[in-house]
Amino acid sequence: MAWTGETTDEDLFAAYRGGDQGAFELLFRRYQGPLGRHLERMMDDRAAAEDLVVETFQRLHVHRDRFRAGAAIRPWVYTIARNLARNRHRRTRLARWLPLDVLDAARPASDPRPPGTEAEVGQRVGAALGALPSPQREACSLRLLGELTLEEIAAVTGASLGTVKSRLFYGQRRLRELLADMNPRGGAT
Repeated sequence: MAWTGETTDEDLFAAYRGGDQGAFELLFRRYQGPLGRHLERMMDDRAAAEDLVVETFQRLHVHRDRFRAGAAIRPWVYTIARNLARNRHRRTRLARWLPLDVLDAARPASDPRPPGTEAEVGQRVGAALGALPSPQREACSLRLLGELTLEEIAAVTGASLGTVKSRLFYGQRRLRELLADMNPRGGAT
């Protein structure tokens, strides 16, 4: 069957459960980028994030019969990924994210690249996310990188909608403070 960009994730998953492998491949391609970016920020490791995206979809495949008809796929996918990332954190005991001052100190004064190169921006944003308390970091990452709605974030994290809103408010405010020097308009957002 020819799938369009307007086909819902739920329709694709239903078709996959009905035997259409192409539907599962399209679903994977839809989630690969946003889910990978979210996991990369959570794990601070691109290779681990890529592995977790694949592992998330392996779990989705194995547990496909547990999906409740009428439920949304996206929160389920992100919940699986979240649990896998947490388990990996526990197993490997990854170091905390680098604080911003460590990144600034690591950049040589004679670095010929202008401040604000794409790599540096990525490092600074990653470090700023890492400076947030874990619940705020997770909520901000799910919203900004995973593009989940507030309701979906609540479903993934198990927090109330009010708690999600609070975590996003304080997390995004802190991110603006930490990254104010990167704003070309002088810190005004």
